[in-house]
Amino acid sequence: MANHSQAEFLRRVAAGQIAPITLVHGDEALLLDECVAAVIEHTVDPTVREFNLDIIDGARIDIRDVLAKASSFPMMTERRVVVVKSFERLVSGEKAREMFGAYVARPMESTRLLLVAESPDFRRKPYTDLKKYADVVECKPPWENEIPSWIVDRARRFEKTFGLDAARMLQAYVGDSLMGIHRELEKLSSYVGDRPEITEDDVSAVAGASRGFTVFDLQNAIGRRDFRSASTVLRRMLESGESAPGIIVMLTRFFLQLWKLREMKQQRMPDGEIATALRMSPYHLRSLSSFLAQHTVREVEEALATLRTTDRAIKTGADVAAEMDLLVYTIIRSRVLAATGGELRAVVA
Repeated sequence: MANHSQAEFLRRVAAGQIAPITLVHGDEALLLDECVAAVIEHTVDPTVREFNLDIIDGARIDIRDVLAKASSFPMMTERRVVVVKSFERLVSGEKAREMFGAYVARPMESTRLLLVAESPDFRRKPYTDLKKYADVVECKPPWENEIPSWIVDRARRFEKTFGLDAARMLQAYVGDSLMGIHRELEKLSSYVGDRPEITEDDVSAVAGASRGFTVFDLQNAIGRRDFRSASTVLRRMLESGESAPGIIVMLTRFFLQLWKLREMKQQRMPDGEIATALRMSPYHLRSLSSFLAQHTVREVEEALATLRTTDRAIKTGADVAAEMDLLVYTIIRSRVLAATGGELRAVVA
């Protein structure tokens, strides 16, 4: 019948335009689940849903039982919904494909049969039949570089605003799984309460804490130029599964804040205005000011350059642990070497 994107399909469902059979496919669970939820919500009234909704695991049921449910009349309403997950498993045998093909050619008009598959092979039956007689919906996730914008848009569902920098940080923490990102957004929404904006500090506190570490531990150790503490925190972060690119994002933000703070201090801006401009509490501003006293302009510039170099090295296949150790050493080395008389190089080696 027709091919649709997930967004187009959801618009059609909201308008009541649902075909008797729809195949929804893709490997992103969140997008598949949203299609299923939308069809159920717009098709079957909750008061009669018990009698008119079947959600079936295709790996654990016989094709005859599925077709019996799909061929049943609705009770006390005009439509019933049958959802078949793991559809590939249901039609793995030749006999099942033959029986299902017969139903596809003459489906029950009062049933909305929703088939959920991960990687259908459209060169083979029953998918060739479905392309001809059913609606086909591809739930294609955004590309990696599009995910921050997707996060910003998704946050609006929680009535929250979300800056792109915070979105990139969340992606660095969680990865590219839309389901994982959505769950973190739920946590963040609860964490900030009535506050409309989700900031980078919120992401660090919630997404970082859920993995058994706090980003401020690493930033504070580096801000104090405490090499031993910074190395320990870094190692624990990597061991707990934190991604190196995520750490680099966080540290880049930290040194950019130092850079901005120095400029504002030079302009003699009041601390209240600085805290507002940097979107941080007075407590965090005091901490950042103490770290600023430990870093010259040149050292901040060198730290940012080192972060960029390390990011490129990791993305081109360099040893992650070694590069991250070297990163911390390079950022902290000048003051520490003066204090230790060269001991640090032996520690790193």
